[in-house]
Amino acid sequence: MTHIRSAASATTSRNAGAVQEETTQALLSVAGASDANAQGHSERVRDLCMDIGEAMGLGPSALADLRYAASLHDIGKIGVSKSIVNKIGRLSDEEFSAMKLHSVIGIRILERIEGLQGALPMIKHHHECWNGRGYPDGLAGDDIPLGARIISVAETFDILTSTVPWREPMTLGDAVQEIRRCSGTQFDPEVVEAFLKVVKKLDTTAEALVEALPEASLQTREEAA
Repeated sequence: MTHIRSAASATTSRNAGAVQEETTQALLSVAGASDANAQGHSERVRDLCMDIGEAMGLGPSALADLRYAASLHDIGKIGVSKSIVNKIGRLSDEEFSAMKLHSVIGIRILERIEGLQGALPMIKHHHECWNGRGYPDGLAGDDIPLGARIISVAETFDILTSTVPWREPMTLGDAVQEIRRCSGTQFDPEVVEAFLKVVKKLDTTAEALVEALPEASLQTREEAA
């Protein structure tokens, strides 16, 4: 009986995982209908988050939550006016205030979906800053969920290196330098360290770029406090 129960439990777990994956893909498709770049962005952020999470030694459960959170971090934008989401150029203060609601809207969309509860805090807080100047709650340091801190770095890197209507993408070296410059203010220094390790592995040309950056530009947690 014990073996039967164990097999049934494993099957249920696999089925639940499949449902969560299908739900995630369906939601990304919905988001893609209003923002042509949404799905590609989310997938790239997800993949980089997984690499950073593995580099930081996260376990299977934490990585699973991070995967769903990274995939769905911007899902709340389907509740923001298309004219704002797809606007070319700088948002007005009023438009930016509306855009900032997307992280909270995302929670409202996802909170009743079974299996995503562990991902919700990461989604809600992925725009918080290490120094406490982010949103929606102005959390700082370790009060920000680790997954949210990882998504913050990965999302920023993808935005910097992607083509958008109003500017050309940054070079890999410039983007890495910008992430490193914001270590200790916008980003958790330990997450940035893990990100740099990942970038070195993903692109052999990046190793020289990272090594060439001045050490003074990367704050430790103690220096940032």
